Amino acid sequence: MNHVKFEYRVMGFGNWISATVSRDIAEKLAEEYISYGWLVKIS
Repeated sequence: MNHVKFEYRVMGFGNWISATVSRDIAEKLAEEYISYGWLVKIS
């Protein structure tokens, strides 16, 4: 399983929150969080 670092900022403010998750989960979370207007990074 390929793990990546998933980072996001709630409502685009504050510190980046990060977690190590599988790429599949990161892509699903990114899709949802971007729909909220949040900033997202996957590395």
